[in-house]
Amino acid sequence: MNDNVRARGALTAMAAIAVMVAYLAACGPTIPHKDRTPPSLFGTAKAKFALRVNAGITEDYTDKAGNVWKGGKTYAKGGGYGFVEGRTVDRGAEMKIAGTSDARIYQTEHYMMKSFVAEVPKGKYTVRLHFAETYSGVTQPGQRVFDVAIQGKVVLPDFDVVKEAGAVQKAVVKEFKGIDAGEGTIEITFTPKTQNPEINGIEILGE
Repeated sequence: MNDNVRARGALTAMAAIAVMVAYLAACGPTIPHKDRTPPSLFGTAKAKFALRVNAGITEDYTDKAGNVWKGGKTYAKGGGYGFVEGRTVDRGAEMKIAGTSDARIYQTEHYMMKSFVAEVPKGKYTVRLHFAETYSGVTQPGQRVFDVAIQGKVVLPDFDVVKEAGAVQKAVVKEFKGIDAGEGTIEITFTPKTQNPEINGIEILGE
């Protein structure tokens, strides 16, 4: 290798070193590599909004998946969530509920309510409504029928829990995606047709 080739190689190496020094200077003090990882790549993502309500009781309930379901309560503006009117009942932990591994959600209910209101950040949500017919006075389809609307739009017309579930004391879940929170609230309304509306659990999950 002649002297010219050696000189060019040395200049290239020096140029590379100069670029690296300039880069390190721009990055500031030397810190461990793991601490220089851009936060946008491995930072903790903001948790999505999640509200789960176990209607019919006031205490919290943790399901088999580790999700916490808040107890039901009466709605008051600024209080986060709650039912407008209605009554509650707890059928007891001994009642068998088919079609679920979390029977406790369906052993309690809120009934005769006008609506359920949740105060949420603006955005899109998935709403899941949980039902099971546990009242001894309703044993077959047609004995309890009601409409359910979300944000003023009827999503379950002439809803019959026994008919949908296929039996009494059997869980049925209805899911609705892309629900717009509008002005920061989600309202679920219930209109009686035959007997009183009832519900056992509500999930409102940010998308």
